[in-house]
Amino acid sequence: MSLLFLVRHGQASFQNDDYDQLSARGVEQSRQLGLHWAELNLIFDHVYVGPRRRHWQSLDAVAAVYRERGLNWPEPVELPELDEHCGQDVLSRSLPDLMQRDPAIREMKEKLRKDSDTAQRDYLRLFQKVTRMWVRRELNLPDLEAWHEFRGRLNRGIAKMTEAAGSKKKVAAFSSGGPVAAALGFALNLDDEKTLELSWVVRNAAYTEFLFSRGRFSVVTFNAVPHLTHPHLLTFI
Repeated sequence: MSLLFLVRHGQASFQNDDYDQLSARGVEQSRQLGLHWAELNLIFDHVYVGPRRRHWQSLDAVAAVYRERGLNWPEPVELPELDEHCGQDVLSRSLPDLMQRDPAIREMKEKLRKDSDTAQRDYLRLFQKVTRMWVRRELNLPDLEAWHEFRGRLNRGIAKMTEAAGSKKKVAAFSSGGPVAAALGFALNLDDEKTLELSWVVRNAAYTEFLFSRGRFSVVTFNAVPHLTHPHLLTFI
């Protein structure tokens, strides 16, 4: 049996012009993950990373700790299948039309202010409502990757990582909350909406462990954050 450690990136730059950039807190979260794994002397045989900058920055923070400690860190392989779903594009593309025909969404959008103390909560509520409609196929966005296509892509990524690993290996992969939830959905045979809902609770820099062998892919731990011991490091966005 082998183990896959699937990591969500550290906190990105919410409310900034460029979300795809770790915040200072996100770098610290990722470094704490590296320290935790290094203390456990957890040595990986393979490392994969999604294509986003925040994925690479999270990996780099962990890898830096390993190098400081003189521990082996494999050359990472970028895997496009580990990219996040297009939920943010779904929101931005569908919002103008939805505001015209859905009073509840219009009210939620008008309430959302970047300088508000509740900005993260307000944004998340709006994002959840719209992406749930997307998953239910209630939105017509034919030029964007559909939810079922995203899940299929992630499953192909899992197959690539697990088939290449061999037996009794440890694999680390750095990605986003959506792929973490989709991998768990694959392991537990969850439906689309349950899988989407899981993506909303994945913490930054949390890891989820999967046990795998030929024909088997099982969850061991979900959303683990033993390395984030300070409350200010526990974030979702």
